[in-house]
Amino acid sequence: MQLPIELQQAIETLAEGYGLKALKSARESISEDYRKGSSSSKGFRDPNQLFSYLITRMPATFGACSQVFQEIAARLPEFKPKTFLDLGAGPGTASWAALDTFPSLAKLHLIERESDAIEIGKKLNLPNAQWHKASLEMPFPVAKADLAVLSYVFAEIADLSIVDRLLDSEISLIAVIEPGTPAGFERIRKIRQHVLNKGAHLIAPCPHAHACPMKGSDWCHFSARIERTRLHRLLKEGTLGHEDEKYSYVVFAKNSFTTVPFKGRVVRHPQKGSGFVRLALCDSSGELIQETITRSNKELYRSARDAEWGMTWM
Repeated sequence: MQLPIELQQAIETLAEGYGLKALKSARESISEDYRKGSSSSKGFRDPNQLFSYLITRMPATFGACSQVFQEIAARLPEFKPKTFLDLGAGPGTASWAALDTFPSLAKLHLIERESDAIEIGKKLNLPNAQWHKASLEMPFPVAKADLAVLSYVFAEIADLSIVDRLLDSEISLIAVIEPGTPAGFERIRKIRQHVLNKGAHLIAPCPHAHACPMKGSDWCHFSARIERTRLHRLLKEGTLGHEDEKYSYVVFAKNSFTTVPFKGRVVRHPQKGSGFVRLALCDSSGELIQETITRSNKELYRSARDAEWGMTWM
């Protein structure tokens, strides 16, 4: 997966004139904040960190958001959103991913508190975008939208009042995406249970509305593979042509949707041996199970051989 070509070209044009050494140092600072679970928004106030984010973190966040939106499209094939609400938008990463997945989008509302992030977002020429400067922890008008997203923002939000505001607004579908770390997943787990207590309906990734079965040091997360550009490799001093972004997420709605049914979600890399595939599944029963499919069941075995971490199962 990679950024849309027009977005990549805009980033590279804007980054011209910034020294590689300064951008590398800024990238290290961003990475340290990310490992600590801090939000990247404070880096939007520093030009070097902001451009380093565009080159190294924007593709990863775009990849995670894209996979979540693609999952929504797979679960709701009739869902053709026209309006999108991007909360804590930064330079518009999630909006670019939404537009890439849902070409039906005609209006994008982006809420961001940092002026520098808004200004650079405008320079990236996101189509159909309306920018609004506001903090998510302060009152602001919530635009009517078919789809809203809170992407990588809950590390800096004190409570879940913004979730309640969205549930009380004219918003059809809400996606929350966090880093695929134990801390990021705990925030997702808390939000998941909170919206279920409010009577919301889960769309993804869960195949059930029971209590989350992940226990102890285990956590639910998925992975998006991102192609690295030449500049991306230079800043990260990486040799591989790709990197993997781990993320956790939940998608929910105030009202019920007719979704494509499935029995379980593959929550780990499948173990593929000689004549068998073993799948770790979060099952519709609300339990974590191991299912082994052998070659003797030819049709199911073919499906299991094609199964990947994060996919739905049957």
